[in-house]
Amino acid sequence: MNSLKELLHNTIEYLNDKEVGEVLEFAQNLKKKNAVSLTLKRLASNPTFHVPQVLGDFSQVEPIHGEGIPASELLVEDRR
Repeated sequence: MNSLKELLHNTIEYLNDKEVGEVLEFAQNLKKKNAVSLTLKRLASNPTFHVPQVLGDFSQVEPIHGEGIPASELLVEDRR
């Protein structure tokens, strides 16, 4: 084990169960953040950029179109 992991391990020894749970939740969130970013997904659909396939499948999704006045237009009108 490298020194940082050893230091973390030694520090966890002195935490109570609630604090250890918080540290575990934080570590799990860090792992999730390493997932493919939205920006990378957007770039994958653009033929200008090459995104390696090892990052997963980036299938194109058609946006849904709602009925009525778009919310952005309603906000602009509301501000006037």
